[in-house]
Amino acid sequence: MNLIGAEFKKIVSKKYVWILALLLALFYAYLILNLADNFSVVYSKRALQPVFQEIMDAAYDPQVQEYVIKNEFNVTFDELQPLISPRIAQTIEQYQGKIYKGYDVEKQLKDEAALRIESLVERNVTLNKMIQELKNEPDTPLNRYLLQQYTNMPKMEPNLTRWDDWIDINNSMLPLLIAFVVILGVAGVYTGEYTSKMHGILLTTKNGRSELFWSKLLASCLFAAIVVIIFQALAALLYMHVYGLPFKNTPINSLTSFYKMPNTMWALQFYLCQLAGSLLGAIVLTAVTLCISSLCRSNLVSFFISGIYFAIGALYSLNVEGQYISSMRTILADVSTFSLMSLTDVLGNAKVFIIGNSAIPTIGLTLITQAVIFAVAILLTYVFYNRKEIIA
Repeated sequence: MNLIGAEFKKIVSKKYVWILALLLALFYAYLILNLADNFSVVYSKRALQPVFQEIMDAAYDPQVQEYVIKNEFNVTFDELQPLISPRIAQTIEQYQGKIYKGYDVEKQLKDEAALRIESLVERNVTLNKMIQELKNEPDTPLNRYLLQQYTNMPKMEPNLTRWDDWIDINNSMLPLLIAFVVILGVAGVYTGEYTSKMHGILLTTKNGRSELFWSKLLASCLFAAIVVIIFQALAALLYMHVYGLPFKNTPINSLTSFYKMPNTMWALQFYLCQLAGSLLGAIVLTAVTLCISSLCRSNLVSFFISGIYFAIGALYSLNVEGQYISSMRTILADVSTFSLMSLTDVLGNAKVFIIGNSAIPTIGLTLITQAVIFAVAILLTYVFYNRKEIIA
């Protein structure tokens, strides 16, 4: 335990790591806080949350559905008003005459309410149509998977809960910031030892190398976990301030980002998976960075090579978003460390990889691949650290 504490102290004592982490946190906070006064943030969804159930009831009312479908999903609030609960209009009328940044709040809220109703009607029509089409399609692994997922989806709800904003936390920027700080802190764990010639001294001790190896690994993983907790907590506090907490759980398929995706999860469940993925991905990245560090004599070289490893996966993954099928072209991106730290594409889109007559959930392949990378990185680090000799 003393060795772990000593190694952890070495990592966290690097002032430049915390200075850069603070600057990144302030930059991130600046970007999020700048959204706080947007009309869509202040009014669009927040003002309609008290009539969430009434909007949902309207979208599932057969008379409303018939009218919306008849008008090809292009209706106004005034047209819908006689068919829906008067409480919706009463809630919106509270903002009569109010202007916010040039927007007529009452008019915008009427448009928003009508949009939420017609959008929910259209989504249900589209879902039922896809189910019927799949029943008539050939019996392939993908079609079986899609039919099962679409058939078992929870009842869709109006997208007014703010979960689309919260799930977006881990889409791209936050994983990149976490990865940068983790690599910055861990890249010098072994290179610093080589530079100071301490590695050569440790080679003469009986137990020093093995014990120190595990101490470095545990201390580095602890550092990575703390970085994840700090940035995830910061993001949660910022989003609570700007968007507020989601007032209820909602199915993932209710959110605009996952429209038509075969995902049967609920938003809170998915967000918790994102938090777990962020932690696991950071630990895998730590192992990879330690492995690279054990091969390098320069902190800078170790940092850049580790950064390139993560950046390649991130760039590739961000360029293949919006699909529910993993192919030979996309599989390397789907199983990358970035994909694990985000999960927006792989798990959010409920991706599958077709192998023979089976549809394999891509998230399983991602977890297996990252577990293998973690194990191989640790093994190689152990070998390189124990055998590498430094010539003075």
